[in-house]
Amino acid sequence: MVEASTGERKGYPSIEAMTDACYDYLQSHECKGEKWGKPFQFYYPASTKYSHSQWLWDSGFHMISWSHRNVQNAIADLRTMLQMQQPDGFIPEMVFWGEEQGRGKRLLVKLVDKLMGYSNDRFTDITQMPMLPFSLRAIWNATKDVALLKEFLPPLVAYFDWWENTRDPDGDGLVSIVHPWESGIDASPVYDPALGVKEQDRGKFWKTYPKFLLLKKDYRQKAGWDVEKILAMEKFNVEDVGVCSVYAAGWGVLSELASEYDQFLSARCKDKQNFFEKAVIYKCWNPRLDRFVSFYHQGGEEHVSYAETAQSLFPIMFETIPQEMLDKVVGTLQEPEKFWLPYPIPSVSRAEPTFNPNRNRLLWRGTTWPILAWFVMEGLMKNNKEDVARQLLDRWVELYLKNGIWEYYNPLTGEGFGEEGIGMSTVIVDMLARLKQ
Repeated sequence: MVEASTGERKGYPSIEAMTDACYDYLQSHECKGEKWGKPFQFYYPASTKYSHSQWLWDSGFHMISWSHRNVQNAIADLRTMLQMQQPDGFIPEMVFWGEEQGRGKRLLVKLVDKLMGYSNDRFTDITQMPMLPFSLRAIWNATKDVALLKEFLPPLVAYFDWWENTRDPDGDGLVSIVHPWESGIDASPVYDPALGVKEQDRGKFWKTYPKFLLLKKDYRQKAGWDVEKILAMEKFNVEDVGVCSVYAAGWGVLSELASEYDQFLSARCKDKQNFFEKAVIYKCWNPRLDRFVSFYHQGGEEHVSYAETAQSLFPIMFETIPQEMLDKVVGTLQEPEKFWLPYPIPSVSRAEPTFNPNRNRLLWRGTTWPILAWFVMEGLMKNNKEDVARQLLDRWVELYLKNGIWEYYNPLTGEGFGEEGIGMSTVIVDMLARLKQ
């Protein structure tokens, strides 16, 4: 994703004004109509830069935000998305409900699709961060409507089954992503080794981003978007500890929701939660580094990716995380030389050589993304660390009141970058509500 210009920055005089601005931005991104004989209503990420498509984790965060003011918008968004769920449970990263603007742009898209497009013109063949159980939980908390659980929960269980059935070929309990876009944390330094980025080229846009497009080209032309062939190619087979953590913790959320009407399903989801959480704890914890790491497959072998990024904090969401590991993760989070910067949480530890807190065309290399704070706060609250969560929220609020709502920020100065008013950054309203600000 290439960054857009920032324009004038503006803060807010109060939390109430900031909250209203969140919903004004979301509403301005509404996309509603009918296509392929299906009705749709969702909220695209931002006014520019991103297409008028439904993006999985963007919409997932939009649902959480809407659940606090107009839950019907959240319900419509999820219902729209699940119309494109496939028989095997797969949910795509993007559904192309909206139209590309301008004849020239449409022709360019068609040309690119011939070379490296997806297998169809409705949705992508890749998925994205599996955070939808948290979205359904927000809808449930707002409605307490069991009928909605019965409608939405089985499809999400099927989606999580799809991850296990297709993305854990070595059976180690760590699910794989096959493209950086599947995490949403696109250019994370965690992926540099898997992409074959040389040390001297790390952080350089034209040495990294084109590799994302070449992956698409190979997957289309050499694998026909067959996931088994794609995994076997080992062009990009990464067990990202962040993705694995959201997935494992998501099973726990599904279990909690299923307990409202189906104890057998709840127990099955709980078993899955325990299995996948323990897999991450057992395999990803590196005692030498005192932190969690990710892995990638290449040349028939599994390798460690050592970059210290925000994903290494995500296992804090686990119910089963040992106290010693929990304390070390929280300690790392609070280190001023790593993640506890003036405006946390940076996508890359300040101690990493790849840390770049400034505006950069290659994203996720050290800037602060508000959604990272949301995942970490989720874990802090689950593990009785609300005091730390409140400190994070205080800095998050200060950031918005000072500089407005942006896609990402310089964690040292608070300067906003990327898209103003991007929808996923509105999820601050969820933590404000849950922490009773």
